[in-house]
Amino acid sequence: MQAKRNGDISFWYADIGGVPAPRPPLPGDIEADVAIVGAGYTGLWTAYYLKKARPSLRIALIEREFAGFGASGRNGGWLSGGFTWSREKYLKTSTRRGVSAMQAAMAGCVDEVIRVAAAESIDADIRRVDNLTVATNPAQLERAREECETIRAWDVDPNRVEMLDQAATRARINVRNVLGGFVVHGQARVQPAKLVR
Repeated sequence: MQAKRNGDISFWYADIGGVPAPRPPLPGDIEADVAIVGAGYTGLWTAYYLKKARPSLRIALIEREFAGFGASGRNGGWLSGGFTWSREKYLKTSTRRGVSAMQAAMAGCVDEVIRVAAAESIDADIRRVDNLTVATNPAQLERAREECETIRAWDVDPNRVEMLDQAATRARINVRNVLGGFVVHGQARVQPAKLVR
């Protein structure tokens, strides 16, 4: 086993042999139909879908450092499609249906990233996994129940979220003092630097 050093740009880049070599700067003025500033996931996926929709588009993807320099190459390594913000906050400027649609679209991103990676032969170490939240004290267990119920209450497929008792949680991971937990299915892990490169 080869030890990896933490630091520099990210663990993920260390895992693939380091950061990419600098590319030459633009030679001067260029013409493009669309200019995208920033080669993180948002910029890259935008360019990808624009090109799929209209292959004739001239797209300039402009990045100061290198693709995936920021959060796209330094994240936690998961595809969750999760909604970790207050749904009530979004209700102030939208509708319940709108917030639910946004949540469904976010959850669908996991399948879409996996689909595109397969279609484009991108090896990003993607593997389907569950997100398991473990409770080791009564307050954590109550928060886990509340979170599970909140997710279910917002029109999520009831089979996507599951509350686990102590035995079921311990069967998945034997954590000291485990009382229970909940699991969100339909997620994945990814090597983000491989995906962005």
